[in-house]
Amino acid sequence: MTNQSPPLLRWDIFCRVIDNLGDAGVCLRLAADLASRGLQVCLYIDQPAVLKQLMHNATYSKSLSVRLWPEDTESFSASDVADVVIEAFACDPPIAYIRAMAQATKPPAWINLEYLSAEAWVEESHGLPSPHPRYALTKYFFFPGFTPGTGGLLREPGLIDRLETAHIENKDTTFRIFLFGYPQPKVAEWLDRLAAQAEPTLLAIVPCPAQQQVDDWLATHTDTNQLTIAHQPFVPQAKFDALLASYDFLFVRGEDSFVRAQWAAKPLVWQIYPQEEAIHLVKLKAFYDHYLDQGVLTAKQRSIYWQFVSAWNNGNASSNDAVLASTWPKLVEIYPLLLENARVWRNQLLKQRDLVSQLRDFVGHLVK
Repeated sequence: MTNQSPPLLRWDIFCRVIDNLGDAGVCLRLAADLASRGLQVCLYIDQPAVLKQLMHNATYSKSLSVRLWPEDTESFSASDVADVVIEAFACDPPIAYIRAMAQATKPPAWINLEYLSAEAWVEESHGLPSPHPRYALTKYFFFPGFTPGTGGLLREPGLIDRLETAHIENKDTTFRIFLFGYPQPKVAEWLDRLAAQAEPTLLAIVPCPAQQQVDDWLATHTDTNQLTIAHQPFVPQAKFDALLASYDFLFVRGEDSFVRAQWAAKPLVWQIYPQEEAIHLVKLKAFYDHYLDQGVLTAKQRSIYWQFVSAWNNGNASSNDAVLASTWPKLVEIYPLLLENARVWRNQLLKQRDLVSQLRDFVGHLVK
């Protein structure tokens, strides 16, 4: 006799694309990480074209397969159900699949992988059960997060070593900025400021909604002084980490690029998905309250950083008209401290177990 739990070899992940590349990006990283650890993973997605763009021609484990989100007419039997079922961001698996889960002799471990947040309530909600109202099934909430009471962050084995190996010291004096974001109404004022700086600056913008605004500004400025604007071509997910690490300052959005920017250990401005009544700003503030280290940055320096981040995320407010332009030079001035802060933050995150390791332990306990 042994008390060991049976191996949970088959995992099904369900993903619906809500916003650009973020949802698919998180699910692909999760699926690839699980598959690389020897598990059989099937990723169901409603927009395979988005996934195809992220995967491009990269090599993935043969244990990872991709299927189109099932049609309403598709049926499932109990034998079709995996050992572990993950629905990403409460996307709800097809009802036929859920019925098959209920018919299984041993129902699967059912996880709702939630959105990432640094808010305090996340620790209280992490791991809570949610009984199904109709079937003898229980779904569990699994919250990624930044503290020991949460599910951690996606971090593949060897990621940091690979980033350190790929790191090439930038001996050029050009300050390199990476931009991936939503529309930013005050971006023109910020670009004016970048162009007015004495130091050379490279702004690389990837395909995103903010690109048109940058292009509009560029079309009206024949002389950009020391500012060079480049269009960074899209890269598949497998090359994204090294790309981020090659820049000095990162503007990111969504969840996937946000997390990867933290592993890159570079100062970052997170443009969070906007919500009604500015609820997203609460989530944003919760993160920066953790991120800005009091042992590295003074209260005044933390305030400057927050002013810029807040203005970047609340660009329509008239009170923010001049904030981006006025605070940017102050951020550049304290850049060495911001870089140290980013490294301290990454080291703190590395003390936490990664999401996949925690998730495997969590579902293992469910089936005991």
